[in-house]
Amino acid sequence: MNSNTSSGDGVPAAAGEGRANQRRRTRRALIEAALALCEGGRKPSFPEVAERAMVSRATAYRYYSSVEDLISDAMFERAVPALESFCSPGQDDPAEMAARAARTMNKLLLDDEVGLHAVERSFMSAWLDNPQQSRPPRPARRMQYIGPIVDSLKGELTPAARRRLAHALATVMGTEAALSLRDVAGASVDEALAACGWAAQALVRQALAEARERSGKR
Repeated sequence: MNSNTSSGDGVPAAAGEGRANQRRRTRRALIEAALALCEGGRKPSFPEVAERAMVSRATAYRYYSSVEDLISDAMFERAVPALESFCSPGQDDPAEMAARAARTMNKLLLDDEVGLHAVERSFMSAWLDNPQQSRPPRPARRMQYIGPIVDSLKGELTPAARRRLAHALATVMGTEAALSLRDVAGASVDEALAACGWAAQALVRQALAEARERSGKR
């Protein structure tokens, strides 16, 4: 197979992946710079953050529409606990782990709904204001939870089933899920957390039930 297969926009896949990795590193550099400067006890300016991250101010603005949005995202990054702090992948029930992960992620977001909306606005602005090939990637922090949970099911789910489950779990935790529960469904915070935990648990249980049903038919 040709390793330079096009990614669909005329860019070789390897080159496209390299650019995506570079954009992830740039976002990480901006977040780390903002956190380091905030440790001084004051809000840094965008030029200060960009200089510390060693990127231009124009580049910083492609990722965040304001320094406030960047700081909100950076503070959320700091607040996200490691999965291992509340779960033991490979030992705990995967369905319960998924429920805990969804509740943990979405509670952090709903604890600061103003910051949640500000960061989502910044993500949308970055998507709209940049051409497809240079749009900064979403942080995808939820996948740090979802990945190990889904991987713990290697002995029970096929690769395709695990991939589908990961995609499904991504819809019930994170900014879009929190906004949909609150702004669209009109759920209270407690209702939103209960619903996302229930949905995550149900998705894992359904994936396992389907796998066992297929196995029983062989």
